Amino acid sequence: MKESVIIVGGGPVGLLTALGLGQKGIDVTVLEAEDKPNDSPRALAYPGPILEYFDNLGILETCKSLGIVKTAVDWLVHDTGEFLHMSMDCMKEVSDYPISLHVGQDKIALVVLEKLADLPNVTVRYSARVKDIAQDQAGVRVTLDGAADGEVVEGRWLVGCDGASSVVRERVMQTNFFGITWPERFVATNIYFDFEAEGYTATTFQVDHEHGAVIVKIDPEGLWRCTYMESEALPVETVGDRIAERFKALLPGDGAWKLKQHSPYRMHQRCADTMRDGRILLAGDAAHITNPTGGLGLTSGVLDSMALVEALGQVITDGRNSAILTEYSDDRRRKFLEIASPRASENKKIVYHMAPGQQRDEWVDYMRSAAQSPDILRQMFSFSEQLVTRF
Repeated sequence: MKESVIIVGGGPVGLLTALGLGQKGIDVTVLEAEDKPNDSPRALAYPGPILEYFDNLGILETCKSLGIVKTAVDWLVHDTGEFLHMSMDCMKEVSDYPISLHVGQDKIALVVLEKLADLPNVTVRYSARVKDIAQDQAGVRVTLDGAADGEVVEGRWLVGCDGASSVVRERVMQTNFFGITWPERFVATNIYFDFEAEGYTATTFQVDHEHGAVIVKIDPEGLWRCTYMESEALPVETVGDRIAERFKALLPGDGAWKLKQHSPYRMHQRCADTMRDGRILLAGDAAHITNPTGGLGLTSGVLDSMALVEALGQVITDGRNSAILTEYSDDRRRKFLEIASPRASENKKIVYHMAPGQQRDEWVDYMRSAAQSPDILRQMFSFSEQLVTRF
C-alpha cells in the first residue's frame, strides 16, 4: 500500500494538517461529513507560534490581509472603567512574529482550501461521512456512509480531526474523554458596534463577576465578537431574547449595536487518554477541548497540527521510527493538561468570576505593574511558546 494519510474532518486543524503533509509530497485524502466548509467565524485568535506555522505553509500574508493584526491586549475592570493596557511592542526584540492575528476560522479554511487546490496529491471530499474504520499492520480502511455508502478509502495512516464529538475517538479508538463540564453557559455574539470609539483595543478582556466578557474584533469591516456567560438554568431557547437586556449593562455607550448572529454553548475541560492508537492519531478538538477564554482551544489544535505534520512527515518521508508518534501523543497531552487547560480555567475565573475585593485589588495592582514592565509583558506574550512541540 502506498504511503498515504486519511484525515477525518475538514475543519481548520484537518485542512492545515493536509496542507502541511501535502507540501511534503505525501498523498492525503480529507473526508468531511458536511456538504461544504463551515461558514461560522467561531475561534479566531492566532498567536506568534501559529503565525510561524502559517508562514512556513505560505499562507500568512493572505491571512493577515483578511484579518486584524493585534499589537496589544487590554483588561477592562468593568465597574471602575479602568483599562489595563498591555502592549506587545516588547516582543519585537525576541520574536519574528511580535503580533497576534484575528481571522475567523472560516476564512482560514478557505485560504487553505485555495492552497490545497494547487496540490494534486491532496483530495478534499465533502459529504463523506465515516461509517466504520478498521486498521491492521499494513494500514487503515475507512468505510463511508451516506451518498457514498459502502465505499472504502484506504491509507497507511489516519488522523482524526473531527471535533469534540469525534467518531474516530469515540467509536474507533474508544478512548476515554475524561474531564469536566462547566455549570454555566457561554453565549457568543457577533455584533457591529464601535468599540474603538469607547477605548477598546482589538482584544479586551472585561473583568466582572456579573458582566464579564471577552470582546475581540473579527474583521476590518467592524464585526466584533462579544462572549459572555449566563446561568445554565435559563432556557436555552430564549437566549436571543435576553441579549438586549444583557448588553444594557455589559456594553458601553448608547446601545447602538447590531446583532449579526449568536450561539449558546456549553464549556468543557476534557482530554483523551491517548492521541495515538496504532496507525490512528488525533488532533484538535477530537483530542482535547477547553473553555475558550484566551483562545487556547484552537491554538492547541493548530499546534497539534504543526507537531503532527513534522512527526508523521518524518515517519513517512525520512523513515523515522513510528515511536515518534507516541512522543507526539504524550507531549501534546501533557502540554494541554499541564499548561493550556489550567491557563484557560484561570482566564475564565479572572474574566467571569472576579468580584470586587482584596483579591481583585491585588490582581489590578499586579497588572498595573506588568503594563509598565517589558520583562513581565514578554513573559505574558511568550506563553504560547510553552504549548509548542518540536521534533
